[in-house]
Amino acid sequence: MKWQAMSREGAQKILAASIRCRVGGEGLRIAAIAECLRAASYLASAPVAGNDTWEPAASLSLTSMVRRRLSPLWPDLAEDKDSRPGVLSVLNSLGELGDLVRLQGGSWLTPPAHAIKAANDSAVIIGGGPIETLPHSIQTQAAGRVRLVDAVACDDWIDVWDASEWIGAPVEGLEAWSVRLIATMKSRFTDVPSDLGEIAIYDKGRWGALAELPNAGGVFLSKCQTGPVALHFIGDYFRGRIRKMASLDFQDARRLRFHLDAQAGRPMRVKAMTSQGFVKLRLERRLPPQEARVLLLGWQIPTPEGEHPGVTYHVLPIEMLSIVRAALDGLGVILDERCGAEGGNQ
Repeated sequence: MKWQAMSREGAQKILAASIRCRVGGEGLRIAAIAECLRAASYLASAPVAGNDTWEPAASLSLTSMVRRRLSPLWPDLAEDKDSRPGVLSVLNSLGELGDLVRLQGGSWLTPPAHAIKAANDSAVIIGGGPIETLPHSIQTQAAGRVRLVDAVACDDWIDVWDASEWIGAPVEGLEAWSVRLIATMKSRFTDVPSDLGEIAIYDKGRWGALAELPNAGGVFLSKCQTGPVALHFIGDYFRGRIRKMASLDFQDARRLRFHLDAQAGRPMRVKAMTSQGFVKLRLERRLPPQEARVLLLGWQIPTPEGEHPGVTYHVLPIEMLSIVRAALDGLGVILDERCGAEGGNQ
């Protein structure tokens, strides 16, 4: 037997071929972590001889196993940043996608496979374990956290969900949800605490200090700073003074803003640049949790210098664009699509 030294880049190419990954760079790194986590969860949980019970695998066990195997190729796997997630972040995001199931106590199990309808007659495989456990007739392509197959391969095998079914946004639609939320908040109006602090109200697509709006009147989405976090609430105002209020969950406030933007004729716009089989998105603010899941179908890339701190960039396989569009349409967001020369293999 002969031993031969191999570069890290060469080893990454061999790994990419073994997991059928069609991208390099960050997309390959995340794909390798995701597939290794699926394999670790499956192997750690699968029944042993004489026992038909699947045993959940602990987070620490899974992440340690993946770091040991992949750290020679990517030494910084323990680091965790928004634009470069570590092993634990990828594990949690697989739980958000439904690729793994999180149980109480930080343990994980592999769920049965299902699929999400994507563009170009494709489907995203969710769950089912690593590629070795899928039917031999299923030829997957990995790209980041997701695995793509031809949609026809799912016939007579697994259910294929529509994008909206998987996203899980309120079924009544944004407008009806928002009207109901505001009515509920009005029914909960209470007196205003004396120590509320400086208030900002959301009007015409922007936050403005109440102190600078002496004639403000009506019901507004509002917030004030209470320590390290902002308190969101619905407030009733008259001549620039708050009369009643009802506290609001900040995630509900985040969703409500999209409705208020549409009402004001100032819907949020998202730029989408498509090229070479990928789409790059530029987002100016965060999406609600259900819709934000679509961004996990790709991966975040560093924000160029000079951009506003809240702006993020994401790269996704072009097949994911139909799922992204379904999420943004539900929020009243306008998707500005353009073709460009830049590739997405980053």
